[in-house]
Amino acid sequence: MIPLLRDLCFAHREFRVPDGFAVSFIRHHDNDWEQAEKHWEYSVRRVLDSKDVPTWVSTGQAMRIAVAGASTLLHEAGENGPVCFICVEEAHKSGRRRP
Repeated sequence: MIPLLRDLCFAHREFRVPDGFAVSFIRHHDNDWEQAEKHWEYSVRRVLDSKDVPTWVSTGQAMRIAVAGASTLLHEAGENGPVCFICVEEAHKSGRRRP
């Protein structure tokens, strides 16, 4: 099960995420927790389905790899905070600019 952002805000001992990632990702979505959560879960699923997660690892290990990979990528991709590739894609399709 993909960990909720709220759980990563306060207690993420099982999962490695950059310090402050969850809070800044939610702020990036204008504090819309529901949208941020949907985009977070989609991002983790994309990493789970990628070649970055070996098929031979346990389900728990696969989730830890995917959470660490997704959070690090989203956190480090932006210059002034996290980036959300779903927001970028949606903005591109609609012709809007999005950070």
